[in-house]
Amino acid sequence: MKKSGNNNPATSDKPEEVIEGELIEKDSVPADKPEPTDKSSSAKSATGKSANTADKKAEKTEANTAPPEKETPKKAKASWAGRIALLLALLAIAGVVYLYWLQLQSGDQLQQSQQNTTSELNGALTKSQQQFEQQISTLNQKLSALENKATQDQSNVNELQKRLTQSIQQVTAAQNNNREDWLLAEVEYLLRLANQRVLMEQTPRGALQLLRSADKILSETDDVTIYEIRKAVAADIAALEAVPELDTEGVFLRLGALSTQVDQLQVIPLTEQHKLPDLLDQMNSEEFASSWSSDIKQAWATLSDKASQLIVIQDRSEPVEPLLSPQQSYYLQQNLHLMLEQAQLSLLQRKPKSYLNSLTKAQQWVGTYFEQNDSNTQALLKALNELEQVDVAPQMPNISGSLAALKHYVKAMRKLKEGAA
Repeated sequence: MKKSGNNNPATSDKPEEVIEGELIEKDSVPADKPEPTDKSSSAKSATGKSANTADKKAEKTEANTAPPEKETPKKAKASWAGRIALLLALLAIAGVVYLYWLQLQSGDQLQQSQQNTTSELNGALTKSQQQFEQQISTLNQKLSALENKATQDQSNVNELQKRLTQSIQQVTAAQNNNREDWLLAEVEYLLRLANQRVLMEQTPRGALQLLRSADKILSETDDVTIYEIRKAVAADIAALEAVPELDTEGVFLRLGALSTQVDQLQVIPLTEQHKLPDLLDQMNSEEFASSWSSDIKQAWATLSDKASQLIVIQDRSEPVEPLLSPQQSYYLQQNLHLMLEQAQLSLLQRKPKSYLNSLTKAQQWVGTYFEQNDSNTQALLKALNELEQVDVAPQMPNISGSLAALKHYVKAMRKLKEGAA
């Protein structure tokens, strides 16, 4: 039993050698050889029965020890597979640890990101809340202003409604008047305008149109009681038709055209100098009275001296000079322009005296200082003479008779209505 117990450690040591990486075949071969030696020594010291028993056990031991020599390659393969599995397990553990570490890092970043996002959201929320409060305050102010304006508008609407009610009442009251009253009121308005035209414009054209319109309205009334009014209107129309019509615009334009012709006139040249200087006025009559009594020679000398100043000898070889200098001619033409413009102004103002004075002065200047044989001068003088015949302020008739007749009729009809009421 002890020998067999000694053999078991030998068998158990072989796997340890395999695990440590030693050569299995070299170690296993010598291990089988000492066993017969052990067996023989035990046989010698023991009894025959024990020797047989030992032999049987030795055979069993050999039988048990023989198979491990054949299974050694399989165990080597298993050991390599274990190493690989261990390595893979370590790698798996390392991977799990790395993934866990990454997850922890990602969790920290996510937490930090969440904190930043939360902080930003809180800031934005605070800012939005402030803006919202500010907008609410602004809206409240605007709402208050709108309420005040609405109150004012409501007050204005009430006032307008009140006025509208009054106007409706007035219109309703006016509707009680008949159509004839409205027509008579319109006729009165036209007659007033006609009188104003006669007084302001001093022309019959506008007043005639107004009187004819009034007569047409009166004819639409079909009322025989207005006969006197239409009679007065017809008389005023006839009086205005008798007034010669003045073409104010035509006369004004004609004067302007004459003003443009002034620059084409020719100044009269100086042909003879018959005018003597005013030296005779400077001579003292006392010289002649004293010459007979005192000294005839002295008087003769004085007379000769004066006579020499009166006699002028002109050189005809030089060109004839004009009567007026160029500067004087320019001023003369400008004065003619002013006279014609003054005539235009007098025409518009219906001032016949000023109109005639302006044309008369213009005729005198043209006849005195410009060449009479020139066609432009003759045409200008003829036009000025024709314009002098124009009556710029004709006598306008009094057309207030129709208006007075209408007022008398309206007053009489009003009294009749009041008496009937």
